[in-house]
Amino acid sequence: MDYLLVSNNAISKFPYSLEELRSDNPLTSFPWEMSAGELANWGVYRVEKQNPPAYNEQTESIELQPPSFINGVWVREWLIISADSAELERRTTAQAALQREERNRVLSRTDYTQCLDFPGTDNERASYAVFRQALRDVPEQVGFPWDVVWPLPPGVA
Repeated sequence: MDYLLVSNNAISKFPYSLEELRSDNPLTSFPWEMSAGELANWGVYRVEKQNPPAYNEQTESIELQPPSFINGVWVREWLIISADSAELERRTTAQAALQREERNRVLSRTDYTQCLDFPGTDNERASYAVFRQALRDVPEQVGFPWDVVWPLPPGVA
């Protein structure tokens, strides 16, 4: 549970905990469980959590905002911010690196299929060669790196 401390009608500390309340008031004996009214007597209020709203991770960022007093309740709110061009470029570069890492992992797991001692048939080896080329071509896809269509390995419908 999140709490905040209010003094002079303004948030003086957030986040705030019941342990801090006890520590800030060492000569006071507090009950283990405190009602909202008891907490309010000390300027302490529960803060309702809200799930973050949906946003586009490619083009937007989300920031948790300080609590606001809405309809008699303290609530955490979220702010969605559009990424600037430098951030968009950074994200795209990072996403491309992640996609290439995945592609390289799959390629390395299929390296053995191209060895002369591969236990499969020539047709199976050829099918894996086609699959591996499709993996190498992934960065050339129109939606890369955000919308990647991964090729299916031979034998997978």
